[in-house]
Amino acid sequence: MGDEQVAYVYLIVEEPFEGEALKDWVKIGYSQNPPKWRMDANLKRGNPRSIRIAAAFEYDTNDEAWKAEKAAHEEFKEFLHEKEWFQLHWKQVEQWFIAQGARLHNVTNM
Repeated sequence: MGDEQVAYVYLIVEEPFEGEALKDWVKIGYSQNPPKWRMDANLKRGNPRSIRIAAAFEYDTNDEAWKAEKAAHEEFKEFLHEKEWFQLHWKQVEQWFIAQGARLHNVTNM
């Protein structure tokens, strides 16, 4: 951690199958690579549903992004299901990040 390079925290959501009612799930993750690259590299594999980046936040250093991800995991731990998946709406997490002063990263067309 700690090198001087832009890094990201992203929020990923699953898209329901047609006709399926899906609970609110959000993955709170960290990456040194841009969110689109991360999605295309390996996040889309192994999930039967389509997933998309709902929001992403840009940090000046890897250390800042890593700490922000860990702080979010701590803040929402009561909603933790497994690894980095939490059962709550991504907008709630996005608003928390914004309240912490996080800088939104443009995820248009992701």
